[in-house]
Amino acid sequence: MTAIRTAPGVTQRMLPDGHLKLASTSREVDCEPVAAAMLVALNQHNGDLDDASAVLAALWETDVEDLRYDLVALTGSLCSLGLLTEG
Repeated sequence: MTAIRTAPGVTQRMLPDGHLKLASTSREVDCEPVAAAMLVALNQHNGDLDDASAVLAALWETDVEDLRYDLVALTGSLCSLGLLTEG
């Protein structure tokens, strides 16, 4: 199984308003609170998309497959920007 992790050199900073800033030397992305929660869950579950999706789906009382789809879309975008990596 592939784990999603923060790319080397990328910092994460949680803001008081629930946003999460991901920053590298060339780019900075401000994640809205829902995306921030998804990334926190992913970190808490060692980059495992299935585990993070299952926990959030139960917490948010939503369909796990829909949530996993959203998490894959989010992480895919952040991987394309070089802020996350698969490995």
